Amino acid sequence: MNYSQRLPFDRQKGIGEGGPVLFQKRQHRFLPPCYQRRLEHEAQAVSSDNCLSSHAACIPSVSPEIRRLVCEPCWRTVFSADSFHTAWVAQFVSTSPESAGFSYTTPAWEEMQRSIDLMCEWCDLVCEEIEFYYHHKTKTKEAPPADSTFQLRVRFRQESGNIADGSIITLQLVVENSWPPVYLIHTAADDQAARFIRHREMLLHVDSTLGYDLIKKCVGDCLRHERCPPPLRALLPTRVIDCINPERPRLFVNQGIEDNYVALSYVWGEKQPHCTTTRNLDSYIAGIPLQNIPKTIMDAIKVTQKLALRLLWVDALCILQDSKDDKAQEIAQIRRIFRDAYVTIIAACAHKVGNGFLHKRSTRYAASTLPFRCPDGGIGTMQLREGQHAPKEPVNDRAWCLEERVLSPRRVIYASHTLQYECQTTHVNANGAPNFIEPLSGIPRLPDRIFLPTPSTPSGDLPADEDVAKAWRSILGLYTQRALTKPRDRLVALSGIVEQFHRFWSHTTYIAGLWEHQLPGCLLWYNSGDSQCRSRPDRYRAPSWSWASTDGKVNMTSCSNHGVLCTIIQCDVIVARQINPYGEVTAGSLVLDTILQPAVWDPVDSSLFDAAGVPTDDPLEWPELTRSESERGEIGYVVRDAIEPVSERIGKVHLALVSNTGSTLLGLVLIPVTSQISSAEQNDYPSFRRVGWFTAPFCDKSAWLSSSYQHIKII
Repeated sequence: MNYSQRLPFDRQKGIGEGGPVLFQKRQHRFLPPCYQRRLEHEAQAVSSDNCLSSHAACIPSVSPEIRRLVCEPCWRTVFSADSFHTAWVAQFVSTSPESAGFSYTTPAWEEMQRSIDLMCEWCDLVCEEIEFYYHHKTKTKEAPPADSTFQLRVRFRQESGNIADGSIITLQLVVENSWPPVYLIHTAADDQAARFIRHREMLLHVDSTLGYDLIKKCVGDCLRHERCPPPLRALLPTRVIDCINPERPRLFVNQGIEDNYVALSYVWGEKQPHCTTTRNLDSYIAGIPLQNIPKTIMDAIKVTQKLALRLLWVDALCILQDSKDDKAQEIAQIRRIFRDAYVTIIAACAHKVGNGFLHKRSTRYAASTLPFRCPDGGIGTMQLREGQHAPKEPVNDRAWCLEERVLSPRRVIYASHTLQYECQTTHVNANGAPNFIEPLSGIPRLPDRIFLPTPSTPSGDLPADEDVAKAWRSILGLYTQRALTKPRDRLVALSGIVEQFHRFWSHTTYIAGLWEHQLPGCLLWYNSGDSQCRSRPDRYRAPSWSWASTDGKVNMTSCSNHGVLCTIIQCDVIVARQINPYGEVTAGSLVLDTILQPAVWDPVDSSLFDAAGVPTDDPLEWPELTRSESERGEIGYVVRDAIEPVSERIGKVHLALVSNTGSTLLGLVLIPVTSQISSAEQNDYPSFRRVGWFTAPFCDKSAWLSSSYQHIKII
């Protein structure tokens, strides 16, 4: 990797279960008394460097606590009044911003190391960057020479981000014109710097009056968002938990009542032996014993009550877990349950239901505290943290949790590091802290036009319609890389999102994971990579032409029907339960009118060869395939759908052409279900099973495209 292209967060490393530590400060030795006395003496001296400029009043003294944050060389360079002012105003420079800021030459490496031992925060920060730069430049792990110095440029910048009320102030530290890391800045509310740095430390006490007040404020702000639907009193789910008395929660069975309620999204992670069943339903209506309620659900009950709300929906207690009929009925209502919730609590940090999520967050994300020269001449402090990526949360690995998040209009997220709020408009730390926020581009969400209570229907606006199709492909990619406890739920756990899309695409039919109006183009889905490839499921889940028949992440780069080479004659599926037409299927078939070409597939290197050059059906007699690629007639390559016998040994396959992009032919790799693949009688078309996706840029395109079409069935 070119060092000049390094992103600021390349050095992220995992630590424990809580995610990455973006900047781990080294341990310092105790500050020697003689050095401490010297700093205090200097801090009390009145000198010209206490002035921001010739027009600013002199500061009579500097707090010893602030002064001892950096060593004398740093205080007289970067943190002198004029130098700091030069770095600060760089954020307002519109022309040549890269050359703006304060530039200086560091002390010798050995001297900075001594300053670190004497607790200089700036030398500590600078040496971290220099070491990273030096290791990359020299391709070694050696420390820089003792007498080496480096050219640094320091500048403040305003960065656009996910902060609801505007940009954030960052500090950039450029080592020898390399790509600079970005340090996010915050300070305490009672610090002198708070007048100029509006962002604060992350909220760690999430179970606090402040935490609950922040949630209420975020919801109140959301009411003024044009893109966000207002919370409405909605028909309650079949059952909810009455939380009016957290010491005695009970089930409430709805009989047509409309009211506000909270929903919980969480990771089970372990068995829940005290779920609601047909056997204990009546007793739970009277009251649920506290010892039967896992910590995560107890925490959700507390949050509901603290938000001055009464009712809570949790799957484990509001669905009869021993009734297939009740499960099917309630799962069919998932879209409405989360779509109509006043707010959804996302227990993002909990690996299992017994963990809970209201514990105090740790301060393992170390910050550097440094002096801050205020524009009005005062001196306060600022805290710096590198990087903006949030820690990976357990809830983001679970397939069910995706639709619960996407469908909810207002989400309160109890993350590993703080409390967050998310809606259709924004994603923020609840108290406005700038640290560790997912980029909006990486957050799964529905387009505004289909997130509305009554989605608008397609109006011929092709760019807008393509935005919806793009959102579908994006959500499909995110969903298929997540895990399911029960693999047979591959279609079921997405059904709520599908129903919401269908409210927009009401003119079409959803068929086992694919949309009828996108056929045949959407048949060209493929496994995201061989390293992600899984074994073929033992139990039938979907027809082989559907992505739901495989495990692992799926890519669908385009659903365009431009350049298609085949026609859909018939497409049928049988759904397991009519109550949920978007869920599980028990059978399906697809009849295509297409060109079918024989080929040889070598799964060892995913190569594809023209079958015309293969003399026999015995792979042992194919010596020409051991020659160079140019000699052996390679025509393309295959991405296999699953790990199975046909995808592990060389053999003959059939290629069904789907699309001509101009530069290549794309299609499906098929194997016959029976040995007989010709002389179709009436509707008894030759039957095949899909085993992969292919591209054939080196085939004899004109010869292939002049071949005869035929009807085939894929099951």
